[in-house]
Amino acid sequence: MKRLLLTMAVFTVACSMAWAAEDGAALYKTKCAACHGAAGEGKIGPSLQKTALTQAQVADLLTKGAEGKKAPHGKAVSGLTADQATAIATYVATLKK
Repeated sequence: MKRLLLTMAVFTVACSMAWAAEDGAALYKTKCAACHGAAGEGKIGPSLQKTALTQAQVADLLTKGAEGKKAPHGKAVSGLTADQATAIATYVATLKK
């Protein structure tokens, strides 16, 4: 019985992580890709493929902004929740080369 419950718990967590990654990809495409490129290669904004920022730092930047920077990172990115910022940060980590 314990094995079944553990298997179900792992499956549930894995499915929710996959959903968050997909959600992060969709959010990235709508909120970030215009400046950072579809693959994070950088366009107007810097490349995210070579960023030294951790996932936590990316999520923090998206929710709190960065002092002295122009919008959208000079203030929190409009309309993003902390969970959405974390999903985007998780997706950005997959772009690193």
